[in-house]
Amino acid sequence: MWDKIKDFFKSNNFINRLDLEAEEKVSSNLEANIDYLKDNLAPSSDLVFRSFHIGQKKEIDAEIIYFNELINADILQKEVLRSLMFDLELDCSNRTIKKEINDTLINSTIPIGELETTQSLTKALEQLLSGDVILFIEGIPKTFILGIKELEKREVQTPQIEAVTRGPQESFIEPLSTNISLIRRRIKDNNLMIDIKQIGERTKTDLAIIYIDDIVDQDIIKKVRDRLESIEIDGVLEIGYINQSFRDNWASPFPQFQTTERPDKALANLLEGKVVLLLDGSPFASIMPTTFIQFLQSPEDYYDHFYIASLLRLFRVAATFITISLPAIYISLVSFHHELLPRELALSLATAREGVPFPSVLEAFIMEISLEFLREAGIRLPGPIGQTIGIVGGLILGEAAVDAGLVSPPMVIVVALTAIASFVIPSYSATIPLRLLRFSMMLLAAVFSTYGLMIGWLLILIHLCSLESLGVPYFAPFAPIKLTDLKDSFIKFPLKFMGKRPESTPTQQKKRQPDKE
Repeated sequence: MWDKIKDFFKSNNFINRLDLEAEEKVSSNLEANIDYLKDNLAPSSDLVFRSFHIGQKKEIDAEIIYFNELINADILQKEVLRSLMFDLELDCSNRTIKKEINDTLINSTIPIGELETTQSLTKALEQLLSGDVILFIEGIPKTFILGIKELEKREVQTPQIEAVTRGPQESFIEPLSTNISLIRRRIKDNNLMIDIKQIGERTKTDLAIIYIDDIVDQDIIKKVRDRLESIEIDGVLEIGYINQSFRDNWASPFPQFQTTERPDKALANLLEGKVVLLLDGSPFASIMPTTFIQFLQSPEDYYDHFYIASLLRLFRVAATFITISLPAIYISLVSFHHELLPRELALSLATAREGVPFPSVLEAFIMEISLEFLREAGIRLPGPIGQTIGIVGGLILGEAAVDAGLVSPPMVIVVALTAIASFVIPSYSATIPLRLLRFSMMLLAAVFSTYGLMIGWLLILIHLCSLESLGVPYFAPFAPIKLTDLKDSFIKFPLKFMGKRPESTPTQQKKRQPDKE
C-alpha cells in the first residue's frame, strides 16, 4: 500500500517533499547533533571533534568536526578558528543573536570561498565524508559547511597511452576538480553543462556528467541518467565500472564506450553532441555513445593535412586486418594451400619448417602466447625494465626458439609483424579484443582453412552490425550507411567539407557553424 502511495506522490512531484521530511534535521541542541555524528561514524583516529567558544567573551558553545588528513590545517587555524574565537565581536544580550551569528559568519567573519549552510544532518554527514569541515553552533538549527579540503594530487602530465606527435600534451589526472578545469578552460560556452552526482553506496564517488546542452540529444542524456540511477554497487573505483554497467551487450568483446586520457579528445566529442563522464579518482574520461570507427581515429588526424590523416587511417585499417588475420592466413597457406604461394616461396617455407616438430597452428599458438606473456610482463615491471624485457626478451626468445627447432623463422616474422600492427591502433581498449579474436581466427583457419577465415570475418561483421551504443548503431556509418559521415571514416576530407556534425549520433544542431544572421 505504501509503495502505491509513494508512486502516486512521485508522479505528482511530491516525492522530494516526502524525502526531505524523512531526513534527520539539525537540532538547536549542540550535543544532540554531535551524538548523531558519533552514532553514524565509525571511530577513527583521523576524525577530529574540536570544541571551542565563539566570540571574545566566550559565551557561545560551538563544535567543529573534520577529518584531519583531508583538510587544509593552516586555513582552518588562521581563517576559521582564529576568526571565530578572537576576531568575532557579539552582543550576547541581544535577542537577535542567532540571526546576527548567521549573517556575520556568512557575510564577513570566515574569509573562505566555499561556505554553505544546511538543515539536514544527512547532508552534513555526506559533506564531512567528502572532506569538508562542518560547524555546529549551540542554539542554531543549522550546520555550516566549510569547503577547505586539501587532497594530494600529481601534476598534469603528458599522455602515457595516447601519445601524439602534434596537439596538446595534457592528460587527465585523478582529482575531478582538475579534470573539470581542463574541460572548462577550453570550452568557454554558456551551454556547457556539468552535473555532478554521487555514485556507489559506500564510496559515494563524485561523477561528472558533461555535455553541451544545445547540441546533445536529450534522449541520450535521459538514457545516461537512467542507467546511472540503475547502478547499485558498493563502490565505483574507476570509470571502467561505469562502462561495464552501461554495456548494451555484456558478452561482446568490443568496447561499446570510448575511454580517453586526453582532454582534447573529450572536447572534440562534446562538440559532436556526445556525453563525457568524469569520475573522481580516475585519470580517464568515458565518451558515449561511440562507434567502432572512432577507435581507429587519433586526435592528431585533425591537426594534420587531410592527405596525411587519410593515409594514416588506411594504415590503421590495414593494421587491424593484420592483427586479426595474419597468423591465420599463414596457417591456412602452409597447412592447406601451398598452390597459392609462388614456387620459390613455398620451397623456402618448407625448408624453414623442416625439423619443426609441431604443426603450424601449434607453432603459432606457442609464439603468440609467449608474446602475450612478454607484453604483460613489460606492463607490470617498472618502465625502463619493462621496455627492456619487451624488446630484448622477444629477440632472445625468438632466436632461442628457432635454434632449438621449436618454431620456424617465418613464424617468428609473422608473429612480430602481427605484434607491430597491433601497436599501430590508437586505442588500447580496442586492441585487446582484436588480440583475442586472433586466437579464434587461428583455430578456424586450422580447421576450415580459408573458409574458416571467411566465416570468422562474417561473424565479426555481423556482430559489429548488431551492436549499439546508447541506441546508436555501433558500425555506423557503414551499417546503416551514412554518406555524410563517410567523409570522416576510413579517410578524412578537408575541414571545409565537414560542416555538419556526424549523422550517426543524433544532435539538436546539425551544422557545426550556425547560420549568421
